[in-house]
Amino acid sequence: MLKIVQMVPALGWGGAQIFCIQLCNELASYPGYEVTLVSMYTHKPDKHLPLDLLDKRVKFVTLGKHKGPDFRIFSRIHKLLEEIKPDVVHTHLHTGYYCLLAYLKMKAVPFKKIHTFHNLVKKDIPWYGRSVYNYFFKKNIIHPVSISEEVFKSGIAQFGSSIKTLIPNGSVAVSPSPQFDQVKAAVNQLKKNADTKVLLNVARISKQKNQQLLLDCMRTLEAENANVIAIILGDCLPDSKHIYDNLIQHKPDNVHFLGQLKNVSDYYLNADAFVLSSIFEGLPISLLEAISAGVIPVCTPAGGVINIVNNNTGFLSTEISYASYLEAIRKYLGAKPEEIELMKSNCKKLYEKEYSMKSCAVKYNELYLSV
Repeated sequence: MLKIVQMVPALGWGGAQIFCIQLCNELASYPGYEVTLVSMYTHKPDKHLPLDLLDKRVKFVTLGKHKGPDFRIFSRIHKLLEEIKPDVVHTHLHTGYYCLLAYLKMKAVPFKKIHTFHNLVKKDIPWYGRSVYNYFFKKNIIHPVSISEEVFKSGIAQFGSSIKTLIPNGSVAVSPSPQFDQVKAAVNQLKKNADTKVLLNVARISKQKNQQLLLDCMRTLEAENANVIAIILGDCLPDSKHIYDNLIQHKPDNVHFLGQLKNVSDYYLNADAFVLSSIFEGLPISLLEAISAGVIPVCTPAGGVINIVNNNTGFLSTEISYASYLEAIRKYLGAKPEEIELMKSNCKKLYEKEYSMKSCAVKYNELYLSV
């Protein structure tokens, strides 16, 4: 029996959280594996990912952390790990440094400690968290993992030779839900005609995801009567509401905000291209979902995006600017059908070879058994 604990702050609607659920599900299918997913915050069904996404073999635990400083969380994590007696603790986002007390008190307990950086290091964790990690990494107590080449480079810049392992993000391939036909009809209603190109943005409304850049480009394309629309799927946290309100107030008519939806896969399967105008990224799960469906990515060169999007798989702007991103979208719209079909095929092949959750879980399992 191998006991694995995966830990996240909360199951919010983000790529890292979706990744954790899918990794737990895949590992739970391994014979003799017992997987527990831990959320520091209490799960809120109206705000967090639905628990029916979790395989029934995965145990789910919440620790009831309060918003803001809550020092009880340190002892709660310690108590939980003492009860479970795991072989592996794998932390994500800012949960790693909350294990400080548990790891120090359980020095003599031989379980393996893994932490994955889901973004460029300085964007992923605050300075005090980086200080804690620096201690644990140098002492070889925690083994850090980067999800893309760009994240790996940012880790070396921060922690030096402690950074040794790169395991690219993985995702489950998108597939149609029972609502597929309704979504297809709804998307067709938004299109100008049967030839309208549908661009899909799947991202939380935020400064990082930079939807303003996408809207600026779509406004220009609307003025040029380009036969294209953009659909934006994603939630909006309270601290980004002013961004959302401004986007809605000034959006062009060829952009449609549909909010946070569970059946995002149906929209990938009804889209022509995936658009991501981010300022920075680790390696977006949404991008992996897009290429799994052969949806052509049209992106800014943010973080690990550049490790996937190239002339063979999509369209990448040379910089994060209006002129450059508009040029990338125009190149996509002007591409020949045979070029697009080849890119679709290349995307699917790349996903199967490097970015499926099955291959990702295999690499993590090898790390769990070897560290």
